[in-house]
Amino acid sequence: ASAAIKRYVELGNALNATALDAIGTRYVCLLNATQLRGIHPSSLKLASLNPSACAQETKNILYQKAKEAFSDQHHLPAYYELILPYLGGAPAADLKVLSKDDVNMNMSTFVTLRRDSLM
Repeated sequence: ASAAIKRYVELGNALNATALDAIGTRYVCLLNATQLRGIHPSSLKLASLNPSACAQETKNILYQKAKEAFSDQHHLPAYYELILPYLGGAPAADLKVLSKDDVNMNMSTFVTLRRDSLM
């Protein structure tokens, strides 16, 4: 899968929403930092990913992309649900902001948060 993704990108194809849906949660963790940084934030609006099982670097990069993608909705109650799959990469400052929004976080999400952010 990693070789197929690499070849797809080498051929000049973008990791857009369609490609991300094809890669899916199962293989999103195989993307390297360069490939992750090449994802346009708006693609995350249309893709359905959950990087909670990925390496911390992957979660950090995808969180920043998701934060940018959904930034126009940060004041809406639905923002938490949109950003939820990516919270494992959230820095402490962002978690503090969310806590002021009175979100109801379940334990399975809580245990995926960055340890340094929680401390």
